[in-house]
Amino acid sequence: MEPPYQAGSILMKVNTLQGKKIVESGLQSGDFSLSQSWPSCLPPPAELEILQQKVAGVQRELEDFKKEALKSIHFLEDALCEMKGALAQQEEQAARVKQRLREEEDRGIVRNKVLTFLLPREKQLREHCRWLECMLLGQGRGRDAPGTTRKSQAD
Repeated sequence: MEPPYQAGSILMKVNTLQGKKIVESGLQSGDFSLSQSWPSCLPPPAELEILQQKVAGVQRELEDFKKEALKSIHFLEDALCEMKGALAQQEEQAARVKQRLREEEDRGIVRNKVLTFLLPREKQLREHCRWLECMLLGQGRGRDAPGTTRKSQAD
């Protein structure tokens, strides 16, 4: 049960659920008018006029607030759309970077395999070049080629 509040000489009960509905659906003229069963509680006409003016002012303020709230909501929706677009672009860019990284890793694996094959082969070729240079310069007479055994001198 909601607490009653005293407003002037009129006792009224505040219903927050109904207030939320009013904000969502908007106030209509006559929403704050008093029923015909309360004639004895009505203030004098001068006070009634002041109250009606205050009610009209509150209704205008509520309409202004509603417009501002809708404007803010639209602004937030636009910002959210922009952020979603930027996020989608960044996700696409991240996917492209991951793909390039995978491709580079694959190339690295291939390079390692090639190097694993080429380094021992390079060593063999260097030894062979040294042997050939020695043979060319005449220093290698009597030496065997790498990987071969000495043949007899009778051959």
